Amino acid sequence: MKKLTGFIIIMVLALFLTACGSESTRTFELEQNGVITTMVYTTKGDKVTKQSTENIIQYDLAGIPSKEEAQELFAPLVEQFQDIDGITHNLEYEDTKAIETLTIDYEVAEYDDIKSLPGMEFTEDPKDKGVSMKKSLEILESQGFKEVK
Repeated sequence: MKKLTGFIIIMVLALFLTACGSESTRTFELEQNGVITTMVYTTKGDKVTKQSTENIIQYDLAGIPSKEEAQELFAPLVEQFQDIDGITHNLEYEDTKAIETLTIDYEVAEYDDIKSLPGMEFTEDPKDKGVSMKKSLEILESQGFKEVK
């Protein structure tokens, strides 16, 4: 009986520890000025471990006359995101739209490398205490993002 009780306690404890360490995702969307933005946050509890963003930029709705002008306009932006550990950035140009994808792995990226990038706002190094999902949610909601369930 003691062995069975001990086994059950170990199984419950293992299940509890597995649940505490599991990752989850939350997705948010915003359409504004010809740009559809989808952001996916991967979290462990309140800590954001990864953030992925996709921007679909319709040239005509964003006031960009052509694919070529979009390439010229976005070239300096693309350069800023290259060769940074923990960041994957891509910008594809189609005839009527550009599709930008950006993924930040906060467990790999160095704060000094990302703090000055466009759209990055931190009060402290995300590796120290992590990026808070609760605080991120407040910022997203204030910007008009809606959560996609």
